[in-house]
Amino acid sequence: MDTTRLDPATYREDEVVGVYEDTPGDADSLWLSERLVRRLVLIAAAYELHTLPMLGDADPSHLNRQRCISLLDELVFVAERLDDPAAATTAQVIQDYVAVRVRRHGWTGEVTFDAN
Repeated sequence: MDTTRLDPATYREDEVVGVYEDTPGDADSLWLSERLVRRLVLIAAAYELHTLPMLGDADPSHLNRQRCISLLDELVFVAERLDDPAAATTAQVIQDYVAVRVRRHGWTGEVTFDAN
């Protein structure tokens, strides 16, 4: 079995999905492999989840607090079913980023996922 697709190094030169709160230039913006994010999106779609599949749209997705909370739950669900270290790591990175915002008292912002 070819295990290169399970190796995170395989995705270093990929197109990216930007994840940010205010602007793509934010110091803590994430730049994640588009293929790994798409893998999570497709798995979530197969389970008929709601929020995570939205991140597969061509247009940027803006998630408010409620959608972010839903996304956290869906990422946990998907990651628990994976035997894929690269995708699981991507799920964890997204979870960590979103959780910081959701835990802020009174946070009413948005997290943007942008593949453009």
